[in-house]
Amino acid sequence: MKLRIAQFAPLTESVPPKGYGGTELVASLLTEQLVQRGHDVTLFASGDSITKAKLVSVCDRALRLATEIPMRRWQAYDQRALLKLKSMAGQYDIIHNHMGWQALPFLDQLDVPVVSTNHNPVKDYCLDIYLTYKHMPYISISNAYRRLNHPDELNYVATVYNGIDLDLYETSELKDPADRQYLVFLGRICQDKGTAEAIRVARALKRTLKIAGKVDPADEAYYQEQVAPHLGDFGDYKIEYIGEVDDQQKKALLANAIATIYPIDFEEPFGLVMAESMASGTPVVAFKRGSVPELIEDGVTGLVVETEAQMVERFPEVLSIKARDCVERVRKNFSKEAMTDAYEAVYQKLVGAAPKQNEKSNVYARANK
Repeated sequence: MKLRIAQFAPLTESVPPKGYGGTELVASLLTEQLVQRGHDVTLFASGDSITKAKLVSVCDRALRLATEIPMRRWQAYDQRALLKLKSMAGQYDIIHNHMGWQALPFLDQLDVPVVSTNHNPVKDYCLDIYLTYKHMPYISISNAYRRLNHPDELNYVATVYNGIDLDLYETSELKDPADRQYLVFLGRICQDKGTAEAIRVARALKRTLKIAGKVDPADEAYYQEQVAPHLGDFGDYKIEYIGEVDDQQKKALLANAIATIYPIDFEEPFGLVMAESMASGTPVVAFKRGSVPELIEDGVTGLVVETEAQMVERFPEVLSIKARDCVERVRKNFSKEAMTDAYEAVYQKLVGAAPKQNEKSNVYARANK
């Protein structure tokens, strides 16, 4: 069944984002896939967004780039976008919210099925808002996300993994990990991401490690104390920081890496780096935190371990992993196509429930059974 779908995105970044913007990237990939599959899609986003859907906007460009608009006014544009959506709501079979808690009071007033993907953790400052609208349908981006974000209170109707565009990765002439050159750490340089742990693992293995990512001002002391003193050429191997990388540089960096070292120190809600790495045929060696066991098939597309010592002890297993197995895992579970399949199933379920305004709580609850 072809549907009339509204995709409601944040306005801080364009869709797709010009730089980093995980939510906006997911919204873009989903929107374009839905259009390609014949659905009638409207994207509510900033005016500089690029899409084959119908674009509705209340600002000419992403708010982060619109320096003439003070940050204190950004919420006014969010409200204007929500008012525009409310005025057009009758045109859609379903509305998909990517903005988060800000949209919930508006969406609950509509006589149209709605669903919200929770891209970010439910923090204390917005918890009471989510609990006020706990009957509304929510989608978690991993089972770990759901487990850590009020699973017994919010009405989660599905888990849908984020998808990536496999066409962006060079997979025609893949080298297996055993034929590659170095280890890679990709991500923000900070304690949560485990940069220092990755360095220690690489030094224990005497393998070159390339570190790519930004250093935020809040993490400058961590970089100076935990990372910078350990960089250098150690004869048989190097530990080098190469800074931030763009998409092309990232693709090349991953395609030639033996493995991505991912010793995170927090409960990862999804972990796009893991999917990007495997899409390049590169296994991931990661701590068992958050969504890691959902993304990595232990011993097949990477290693899921508890400690640095286990990363080192089990590392020889990485050399027998096949690049094609990594790519196929992404294709099956974390591609834009797999993500869109899952979202279509959610839409069909909620549209089939067809809740009336005064029946939302009960109908949404039944749709979740």
